[in-house]
Amino acid sequence: MLREEATWLANNIYSLNAAGVFPLLNIGSSSQEFREQEQPWIDQLLFKPAREKGYSVIHTDLKNDLGVDLIGDLSDRAFLDKLATMKIKSVLCSNLLEHLLNKEELCQNISSIIPIDGYLFVTVPYAFPFHRDPIDTMFRPNIDQLSQLFPDLEIVRGEIVSGGKLIKATSVPPLLYLMAMIIRLLLPIYQPLRWLDSLRYSLWLFRDISATCIVLQKTRQSSKF
Repeated sequence: MLREEATWLANNIYSLNAAGVFPLLNIGSSSQEFREQEQPWIDQLLFKPAREKGYSVIHTDLKNDLGVDLIGDLSDRAFLDKLATMKIKSVLCSNLLEHLLNKEELCQNISSIIPIDGYLFVTVPYAFPFHRDPIDTMFRPNIDQLSQLFPDLEIVRGEIVSGGKLIKATSVPPLLYLMAMIIRLLLPIYQPLRWLDSLRYSLWLFRDISATCIVLQKTRQSSKF
């Protein structure tokens, strides 16, 4: 998640009435280490303020890791039924859809667990290089294309958020990041497939990156459950 993307999300989440947002379900949350150390702005901007105010955030992921509250698959009916009992008010789905082959199914299931008047916060890359996690479908939608995946929800706001240059988008100082990338590119015999990924990624280092960010609200019952 880009710093600017996290800022946009935080501004929108905390500008709303907390009673309509929390408990918030963070889908594809990754680990506590990722949120607090690898990309520390995620926790600082999005989740630390909620903890300090006593608001409930539930982190869910497919992987069992430190900082994951619920382990489950949103394509699993039993897991969806479990979520339905947790009185979720809103959902955060950030940088997940580009890594899915069944994003239409997942988006339908996400819509089904949001209550009337609840919110959905969605972000995906817009201008960003290929990155495996473990796949990347290169789904890079604009605001309209992203919101169309959720026909039962109404768009509240949307923006293509600029993240500046890719080389400045990590927690690693740019010079060190550049040196690490150069060293990696000098070793093509080590994990050749990953090397090709690194080569493609390096071509973006000095290019501008951005993310598509939208806020949606459910104002009527889903047409399909």
